[in-house]
Amino acid sequence: MEALRRVALNITSSREREELFSSIVRSIVALLGCDSSGIGLFDAERQMVSIPAVYNLPDYFIGSRYKLNADILSQAIQNRREQRLGDYQMALHQIKEFADAGIRSIAVVPLVARGKILGVIWASMLSPERMFSDYDMVLLESIGAQAAASIDGIYLFEEQRYISEMLQRGFLPGRLPKLIQTDIGVFYASATEAAVVGGDFYDAKQVPDHLISLFVGDVSGKGVAATADAAMVKYTLRAISFENPDPAHVLTRANEIVIQQLTSGHFVTVVFGSYDPETGSLALSIAGHPHPLLYSASGGNTAPIIKEDPAFGLISHYEYSDTEVTLSAGDILALYTDGLIELRRDKEFFGEARLGELIARYSDLGAQEMADRIISEAKEFASNRLTDDIVLFIIKRTG
Repeated sequence: MEALRRVALNITSSREREELFSSIVRSIVALLGCDSSGIGLFDAERQMVSIPAVYNLPDYFIGSRYKLNADILSQAIQNRREQRLGDYQMALHQIKEFADAGIRSIAVVPLVARGKILGVIWASMLSPERMFSDYDMVLLESIGAQAAASIDGIYLFEEQRYISEMLQRGFLPGRLPKLIQTDIGVFYASATEAAVVGGDFYDAKQVPDHLISLFVGDVSGKGVAATADAAMVKYTLRAISFENPDPAHVLTRANEIVIQQLTSGHFVTVVFGSYDPETGSLALSIAGHPHPLLYSASGGNTAPIIKEDPAFGLISHYEYSDTEVTLSAGDILALYTDGLIELRRDKEFFGEARLGELIARYSDLGAQEMADRIISEAKEFASNRLTDDIVLFIIKRTG
């Protein structure tokens, strides 16, 4: 029982395909005491079985594919039942590579999750002395049940991540506007760990009176629902800003629309700005979002712009306020999502203060190079693990 518990823990804790497959085949050998093992994934559309991982078998197995036929793997898939043979060398229907590898005794169980056949796992012996017993089959089926659930979970996660990433690519802006006396740099990335991608978004568009509306936001939650909410919020903000780009007006009006449309339990943090590239004047309104950071070229320091207005989706009929700053030559404004400042090294956060120090350190660089340098240091700080989406939006006044 303890051995089964350890096997289950190893399999269910695996978060990537290769790691999971390796854990499955190693667990089979460890638990059954057999010589070798493998896993085959079933492609229902092509009616084929592919081999992503084996243990103690030749490397040529990896990546090999077999058309569904009458062999023992195919029988397990077609019948959805365990299969075993005492001497594979005498099998009527062989997979040549199995016979060439010297496999003798073999036991196969199907992998089934939510009624769908995902593939098979097998245990094998390279000598004829041992047959697989009924007890061995119970153990193998136990591993198969854990493996099927974990593989199905990874498939679901990958599908959701793919859908979310396609949605995000569709609503992220294309080419940012080129502005006089102003340099813009942006970094955006989806999470690379098993946290499903979420709802970070940004935009910068020219609106009437030569103003630029710009914003960075983050929808709470993860996955397709958060991504869809982010798209809804983005286009709501954009549409209202073409009527009247005043940040307080945009957020106040958008809140009444968004609060009725958000997925249950979600809320949205946003920082919205209206920027005049001719004068450098910038009005900002902040809805529960991490504080924008303003670097003063004359003072050589970075300070947060603090507003206490709540996020979207929390309070109906709320009147948002704004604040105004003027960017002089060399001044820098940084907008970002919490995925950046909440990057972790052990128990230490990357943090707002460290971000402010890096803005000051790289203030002589162009906006895009500055954003890239900051993100490079943030990734190094977190051992290259991004556990949440990240947006970093840099505006630098150049004249």
